[in-house]
Formats: sequence, structure tokens, C-alpha cells
Amino acid sequence: MVNKVIAILLLFLLNIPLFSKWSFVVYYQVNKSYIAKELCINRNKPQLHCDGKCFLAKKLKAAEEKEQKATSEKLEKMPEIVLFFDNSHVDLSGLSSFEELPKLHSFSYLEPSYGSPLLGIFQPPKI
Repeated sequence: MVNKVIAILLLFLLNIPLFSKWSFVVYYQVNKSYIAKELCINRNKPQLHCDGKCFLAKKLKAAEEKEQKATSEKLEKMPEIVLFFDNSHVDLSGLSSFEELPKLHSFSYLEPSYGSPLLGIFQPPKI
């Protein structure tokens, strides 16, 4: 039971950044009248029917810019991992003491003997 509670808590904590924009929307919906009367840029122009949507848009834009800034900083700090190496740019002409590695294994191909008892059974059809 304790493990389930810890797992759910950790999952919730990992997903907090996903809920940051939704928190602004919930705050707007809960405090819509206060935002429209006090924080709205267009509170002196009721004919626009803004109702604080400008405040919400400004907060969402600020949250998105903050998220993009954090993402770009993380990408700049991330180390580069080279998966493929292009050896066409490597110059080996300056290496005069290049030694060949010794052969570790020698492989040979043994030809099959045609005196196998299965050759009598498995033959191409005769026309």
C-alpha cells in the first residue's frame, strides 16, 4: 500500500510541469470577476467583453516563454553524443609506423563431400 502511494506521488511530481498552464486557466475561471474588474487591461472598455481574457493570454504566453527558455538552456548544456564517425576526414598519411595487427583466427572453407547418403534421396526431378 505504501509503495502504491509513493509511486502515485512520484508520478504526480513528475507531471507538475505539464499542469502549469492548466493552473493559470483554473485560476482564471475561479477568479474571473476579480480579474475582469481589477487586473484586466481593457476594464475601462466593457464593450470589448474581454472579461480578463487578456490577463489569461498574457500569463499563458509568459509561461510558454519560460518553458521555451528552460528547454533551450537544457539543450545548450546537454553533452553531444556521437553515434556515427565519418572517417573520410581522417588523415593517416602522417603515420609512418603503422603496424598491421596480427591475425587471431584463420578460417577455411571445407567443401562438402558428394558421397553423402542423402544425395540419392534429394535429387532434382528428371524430365
